[in-house]
Amino acid sequence: MKNKTHLRFGLLAAGINFALLLTQHFTGASSNNIFFRIIALGVLVVAVVASCLRFSRDMDHKASFGEVFGTGFRTTAAATVVFAALFMLFAMMMPGYKEQFIQDMIAMGPQANMPETHAEEFERLKQAFPVTVLSGILMLYVLPGTVAALLGAALAKKK
Repeated sequence: MKNKTHLRFGLLAAGINFALLLTQHFTGASSNNIFFRIIALGVLVVAVVASCLRFSRDMDHKASFGEVFGTGFRTTAAATVVFAALFMLFAMMMPGYKEQFIQDMIAMGPQANMPETHAEEFERLKQAFPVTVLSGILMLYVLPGTVAALLGAALAKKK
């Protein structure tokens, strides 16, 4: 029987991070609120490391470094795909969220102090919203998730 530890922990991480997104939206916090960004990153890292440790324990500590790392990476992939799908669905379903998110992206960007370019930048980001958001989610999930998978594989007892 195949071990599905990565799916359980990936779904858990994506679910918690989506709940954080909902909390952030309904409390009126900005998309660039550092508190929510750090908490979401922490949830992902803890879930990936826990997935690696659980996989190693389930395999009676006879799994290799590569197998444990692979579980952590698959956990990252599952969390990334589920969260990206939930985020895109939420952005389509909630009126005004997409526009507010784009405004927050502009405020964080390199042209934040040049208000004359904001309208042009807004239209450009609105046209490329799916690509921009999905690439951002990939960068914010895959890089820390890979590092967490390495950490989890290093911490797990192995053969």
